[in-house]
Amino acid sequence: MSELDYTRAAVAAIRRAVEAEQDFAGWLAGVLATVAAHQERGSHALTAGRPGSWEADHLRRLLDGTVGEDGSMLGYYASQPGGPNENLW
Repeated sequence: MSELDYTRAAVAAIRRAVEAEQDFAGWLAGVLATVAAHQERGSHALTAGRPGSWEADHLRRLLDGTVGEDGSMLGYYASQPGGPNENLW
């Protein structure tokens, strides 16, 4: 899948979620936390490409608020839909 393909797919999914989710910000934070939970470097993997940028700083703060600064809640998000323990949902 090319960058353009997954970008289009992400935009389409986010547009649907904006319309469907009452708490879009919470939903998005959970989605990003679930992705981070499946990365070897956890939350750091999501900001590694732009360390020090304002975008990375905001994303880091969002993730820290969701999974804890130490990533202590990443295990919970690993069991969210799409995670290895999806059958729990």
